[in-house]
Amino acid sequence: MTDDALPLIRTSKILYHDVLYEQVYNPTTKKTNYLGWDTKKQDTIPIDYIEDGVYRYIPSNDELLQKGTILLPSAAIPYGTEDDLELEIKSFIKTWLDVSEEHLQKATWYVLLSRLMDKINTLPYLRCLGDYGTGKTRYLDVIGGICYKPLFVGGAVSVAPIYRVIDKWRGTAIFDEFNLKSSDDSEAIIQILNNGYQRGKSVLRCQDGNYENVRAFDPFCPKILATRDRFKDKALESRCVTEILKTTGRTDIPIDLTKSFFEKRQELQNKLLMYRFKNWENINTDEMINVDFGQVLPRIKQVHAPFTVLFLNDKDRLTKFIGYVQDTNRKIIEENSMSFDGQIINTYVNLLDAHEKQVSLDSDYTPPVITSGNIKDHMVEFEGWNAEKLNTRTIGRHIRTLGFEVTPKFIAGKTQKIITIDDDAINNLKLKYVITSITSITSHYDEAHNNNIGDECD
Repeated sequence: MTDDALPLIRTSKILYHDVLYEQVYNPTTKKTNYLGWDTKKQDTIPIDYIEDGVYRYIPSNDELLQKGTILLPSAAIPYGTEDDLELEIKSFIKTWLDVSEEHLQKATWYVLLSRLMDKINTLPYLRCLGDYGTGKTRYLDVIGGICYKPLFVGGAVSVAPIYRVIDKWRGTAIFDEFNLKSSDDSEAIIQILNNGYQRGKSVLRCQDGNYENVRAFDPFCPKILATRDRFKDKALESRCVTEILKTTGRTDIPIDLTKSFFEKRQELQNKLLMYRFKNWENINTDEMINVDFGQVLPRIKQVHAPFTVLFLNDKDRLTKFIGYVQDTNRKIIEENSMSFDGQIINTYVNLLDAHEKQVSLDSDYTPPVITSGNIKDHMVEFEGWNAEKLNTRTIGRHIRTLGFEVTPKFIAGKTQKIITIDDDAINNLKLKYVITSITSITSHYDEAHNNNIGDECD
């Protein structure tokens, strides 16, 4: 018996009697219903609506769904093992898109992670960066199209529909050709991005310009962005897992998306719904805080920590993932060490080490005397810098911004500006800029590398 008088709530997902129900949609018949998962029988439960005595919950079937602005699975079908599913996702992406092997791995994990978004509290964003004609729209169609409930919101004229679509469907928001300009809408989108990476950070909006009618919109969800420029906001920039796209040299990638693309995309959507059903209930997110990445940079940990939810039930895969993160960290530090700041810090550390070695040979300890001039001379002699282009004033400015102190002291008959820094500060800089300070944590990766996951690192 049903009660037709119960108020209706349209939703694409509902948890009822500990069973997760997801909306499915047949694009041919344009019919939609719920599909649940019976863990005991290991079988799906189709149902048109759900009643709890207070409300009747029915699937949404609006114009956004019928015109493909929102993509949903049409069924839940077997996918084999999780390794099989990963390989199938990678194969699909490589068939239609030219991205690096490193990003291919991260994009594959992101597709899986999007299915478990309601089990984690923070989410990085997936982004492609490139000029016109480099394949940004293709990137969104291919990778975004197989994420959890893709929401193609980038074509909105104003930001108001974006808030409502994200809040209603709770899927993966996809922004095409998103570029920052000085406008209220751009600022509002930035607010969505800044608040939407962490659960519980609602955005307040006035309804119809009425300041007494305020609604709280929840922008938390996976997001995929296509941009031409990096974000000026460093915090927002650090939350992006970025691929820089270039004009592809591959001739095997189809110019247009064909029927086979859409058929395979739908098949993967259906397999990934089964993946969600089978994994959603088995995840204990409290275990995520016990995963130890070693001494990796906070930004690296922040971006990668959510992905651990994919491996909590498989110790071997988790071990390989930790190795992957440590190798990513090492590569980032290698890049940092080659920057101007990095070379200054490495030079300072080398001079400090040389002093300590000399002190160990002497009977009396003498404090180190390191100046900007010493750093310049070392960089010219050992790093190949041009003595005429490198000046001590520039080094001094960078030294101060990095947390060093410069103290004038009268030594050997003249005043010298001595560079000093406390132990905690220099150790933190070493972790970010000096390769040798992290070699002790990369041994974990070596074993994983021998097990063939080293091809896919950042």
